Amino acid sequence: MKHLRLIASGLLLLAATTSLSAQEYPNYISCLVDGEEYIGKAQRLRIPTRGMDYLAVAAFKTNPDIEVWIRIFYLKDSLKVGTYEIVQEETMTSSGRKKQAPQSVWVLVDYSQETSKFGHDYHNGESLEGTLTITQLTDTSIEGTFDVSLRGVYFQKRPLATISGTGIRSNIERKIITQAGGGMLAKGHPHELPNTRKGKETDTIVLTNGSFKMDWTKGDSGE
Repeated sequence: MKHLRLIASGLLLLAATTSLSAQEYPNYISCLVDGEEYIGKAQRLRIPTRGMDYLAVAAFKTNPDIEVWIRIFYLKDSLKVGTYEIVQEETMTSSGRKKQAPQSVWVLVDYSQETSKFGHDYHNGESLEGTLTITQLTDTSIEGTFDVSLRGVYFQKRPLATISGTGIRSNIERKIITQAGGGMLAKGHPHELPNTRKGKETDTIVLTNGSFKMDWTKGDSGE
């Protein structure tokens, strides 16, 4: 009964927030996900990192939760208009960078899709290969296009979290933050999925005809 009250309260709060799908998207990421159209309202998060700068643009939709993340690591003043190869996240480790040809910009594109209600299952795409082209770039905005193949992986809610209700509660809290427009505050990584475990099954997720626009002139998140 307690779990039912929790679910009901969460659904009421979700219903009270503004649906992103009903809004226009001055800042967005759009693409075809295995041939199906996706567009989400984008937000920006910039985190200082030692020895390099970091720019993240991520778009979120809810019910079900679907996210596309673009993360760009770059040495100071090296980010320019142009085309960049998509890399795996393993490349960003110190040992991974040593194996690569000398470069100053690293781009990752990731995907996450909730495949059952309340975050019990996810089908995610880990950055693998492709290209991203920056077509316009200023100190407070970025636009571009991308095409990428991702390593598809599956996550499932841990049984204990399902039984205890902690998994449902944390997922509702994240949904409320995301749908209220604070998606990037709900998690710091595209595959950060509390109370889940990663399965062994893999496949491929393809994002094509991708485009993105992010202007944070009015504020850090672009609002």
